[in-house]
Amino acid sequence: MSPVAESKSVKIRWLCWGSGLAVFQMALILSLLSGFKPVFARNAAELEDRVRLILKSYRQEPENWGILVRSIERGDDLLRFNATRRYIPASNLKLLVTATALDGLGPDFRYRTTVMAVGDFSREDSLFQGDLIVHGSGDPTISDRFYPSVTAVWDSLAEQVASSGIRRVTGSLVADNTLFEAPFIGNGWSWEDLNWGYAAAVSALAYNDNSIDVEVFPSRRVGEPPEVRIKPQGSELRMLNRALTVASRAQDRLVISRNTPGGEISIGGGIYKGNLGFLEYVAVGNPPRFAANAFADALARRGIRVDGTVKVLNAPQDSADYLDQSPLIVAQHVSVPLSEVVRVTNKRSHNFYAEQLLFTLGAYLGSGGSFKEGVEVEKRFLNKVGVDTRGLRIEDGSGLSRLNLVTPEMFVKLLSFMDSHPAREEYISSLSVAGKDNGVRLMRNTAADGKLFAKTGYISAVMALSGYAETGDGERVAFSILGNNWLIPRGRARRIIRDICVAIAESRRESLFEEKVD
Repeated sequence: MSPVAESKSVKIRWLCWGSGLAVFQMALILSLLSGFKPVFARNAAELEDRVRLILKSYRQEPENWGILVRSIERGDDLLRFNATRRYIPASNLKLLVTATALDGLGPDFRYRTTVMAVGDFSREDSLFQGDLIVHGSGDPTISDRFYPSVTAVWDSLAEQVASSGIRRVTGSLVADNTLFEAPFIGNGWSWEDLNWGYAAAVSALAYNDNSIDVEVFPSRRVGEPPEVRIKPQGSELRMLNRALTVASRAQDRLVISRNTPGGEISIGGGIYKGNLGFLEYVAVGNPPRFAANAFADALARRGIRVDGTVKVLNAPQDSADYLDQSPLIVAQHVSVPLSEVVRVTNKRSHNFYAEQLLFTLGAYLGSGGSFKEGVEVEKRFLNKVGVDTRGLRIEDGSGLSRLNLVTPEMFVKLLSFMDSHPAREEYISSLSVAGKDNGVRLMRNTAADGKLFAKTGYISAVMALSGYAETGDGERVAFSILGNNWLIPRGRARRIIRDICVAIAESRRESLFEEKVD
């Protein structure tokens, strides 16, 4: 440090010390002359004032934002701001389905996808006269997210079938999708969302998030159609490629569209010749058939011939008819533990995983695998938490529906309950970390950096964040921020939530003065 800089630093330290001394002297004078005494007090009013200023600076109507901050240790509220008003929660609703699953099923719960054979087996000629049935258990993880390749699970099941001695099946390959019940699309999902992977339909037998990856790469020559790659194979996707490779970045406007769910994919516009590629996730039209086709391909690669076609079972009675014939179990896949599913659901805000969890709750803990029964299981859990569900509306597990209506109070009670739950570690570790993860990285180098763990939430005109934070004096709090009906860019809405979170992280329970109590 230079002598000049050191001199300035010394002066600044003296000025700061002098200012602090002046404040202390003023406090002493007020305590003696004005009936005040220096004690510790809550500063909830100061925090609320700061939040109101933040909303005002972004020209926000206060009633469009609900906020609750509650001390985990003491149980009192540091800030209540429209805390019982109902709001659309967006993906914050995933906090509920993951908590309910951890509570009801446990973090070690695992899905089991089972292959059964119904008929007669001739071991001498490796011939099975009958059908192979692959029974879906609701497992959302059959993809390359947890396994070496996108087909690894099907290859493993095919290997087990081969190990049983079967080389030929005279009947059909049957996809048993009966554990879950229609409808498989949520009430209140926008029709334009249904084309894409983030709104993929639920199914008991699922594969690759029930979507396909459409990759588009520029051709080597300008004016030629781009190269389109689809993975995994086996879907019944129809595609029309009208796009062209273009020479100018200004013309780099590739459009992938679909007029109706399950319909033809149209690729248009232009892709710049220097573009590294474009990726879109497209929802498949018939998920259980998509999965069964992938298994059929795996069987063929292993040298197992299936004479019949792929069939899909959706009616529970059809599955019961097979089970009544005492099928032989020839292969089984056991998933990763539920804690890993919860982590993907919250950390990546994965809609498909959330809906699969909701149906799983209904199938394993309720009266059936459906939206309705899954929500009923959630409501029973909320009652245990201490939430009155009569004033709430819950339509799905992911928060994609615009018909969901919940309160900041519900989330804070849920978060407080899970903080002392046996699965606390699995739950909190599934949340995004401020300053590090997507959605809350904007808080890097602020007071909230590394001290806030939360679930993000966003759909058009809705922005939300709920989770845990640490205040300026080290007190742990549960909080919920729900914003609806704003007509500002998404980035500005994120900054509103960032600023509120920083205010929470900087707040201190201790104030300098409290009015004297007679």
